[in-house]
Amino acid sequence: MTAAAVPQPRWITETGPDHSQWYIERFRQMAADGNDLGGEARFIDAMLPRRGARVLDAGCGPGRVSGYLHAAGHQVVGVDVDPELIAAAEQDHPGPTYYVADL
Repeated sequence: MTAAAVPQPRWITETGPDHSQWYIERFRQMAADGNDLGGEARFIDAMLPRRGARVLDAGCGPGRVSGYLHAAGHQVVGVDVDPELIAAAEQDHPGPTYYVADL
């Protein structure tokens, strides 16, 4: 099967054309409003060795968890199917390595 024949994932096909940007802005606004968005990442960090764990954040979206774990000293790779979300992750949470891929 060639790359052109691979069907698009549901995240892209079952949402509106502006859904990715809406999702990105939703989390940016929550952060700007002072909401605690780090709970999920703190939970994961608590299960890891204190520094230097290798983490695959599958479905990383705009990078909120990847960015937190990277700042905590872990080696993080974030992967998401949506190139808009990966672009936001690279902009908002630099440090981890990000890839566009359908896992």
